[in-house]
Amino acid sequence: MSEPYEIIVPALPQKIDGLVCEEIEGENTFFYIHEEKGITITLNAVASAIFDMCDGQTSAEDMAHVISETLDVSQGEVLRDVKDILQELTGFGFIVLPE
Repeated sequence: MSEPYEIIVPALPQKIDGLVCEEIEGENTFFYIHEEKGITITLNAVASAIFDMCDGQTSAEDMAHVISETLDVSQGEVLRDVKDILQELTGFGFIVLPE
């Protein structure tokens, strides 16, 4: 039986190069396509905003602060969601991993 593994998110996440982003008008839905790997992910507007902040200079805590201020919600709640989203994006290979 294989051991479960934890996906480690870099402290300063950076999205990979070469992604194509398509927005579905009026749906607040965004498709990110990694043509080389043949992978497509669908994100809502908040998850897309978090992904857009993945510039290699912004921490999950800073992202949570921006989102919590914008949406006027608890930063603690937002931080959990930000970390979950970043973990998913990393698992799909959409975040650059340190070498």
